[in-house]
Amino acid sequence: MPRRSSLVAAVLLAAAGLGVAAPRAGAAPESAVREDARVARAVDLARQVGARQQALASLNRRADTRDRALLGRARVLAAYGWSGDPEAARAVLPLADYRISAGFGLTGPLWEDEHGGQDFGAAVGETIVSVAAGTVTEVADAGPYGLRTIVTLPDGTEVWYCHQTSATVQPGQAVDLADVIGTVGSSGNSTGPHLHLEVRPAGGSPVDPMDWLRAAGLTP
Repeated sequence: MPRRSSLVAAVLLAAAGLGVAAPRAGAAPESAVREDARVARAVDLARQVGARQQALASLNRRADTRDRALLGRARVLAAYGWSGDPEAARAVLPLADYRISAGFGLTGPLWEDEHGGQDFGAAVGETIVSVAAGTVTEVADAGPYGLRTIVTLPDGTEVWYCHQTSATVQPGQAVDLADVIGTVGSSGNSTGPHLHLEVRPAGGSPVDPMDWLRAAGLTP
């Protein structure tokens, strides 16, 4: 390596915190070769250190981005009843602002048989979210149920969202828990704005949605 190149490399390494002396003037050829080899090794080491520092900085940036995303998700989940680790959430409540209304299993003139779900009273237009991850399998006018969206979970459980004013999803669409799927209304057989929520394991007979939500770690 020419003496000028060795000096330039030495200056760069000194700036990087690596002390490498320039070859001595008039050094023997063998010494110059050894000096050049030492400088080359130091340059290579500096490059490796720089590459590792860049990789570490990139990892830190990705971790920071992930932390910010988790913090934002934690806020969303908390608004719908989940206050634990965002990555451990299995379900959320369907509404952020509601009052508990007619419960599961009630009988009376409002129903042909037992009340098959849980009613959540809320203002018209209140956002409805999916209580769990799944696939939308129906969005349709369902007679007494009004505008109904059905989300089928991976285990085959159907979750019905009834009496909506509007739906924001369509059949075949995948949804995550807390994804917006519609808005509260009073369509169908309804005496006022509310969400009628039904939970039907394997698409069969309904179970008490409150028990199902509590089993997922929620407090309706």
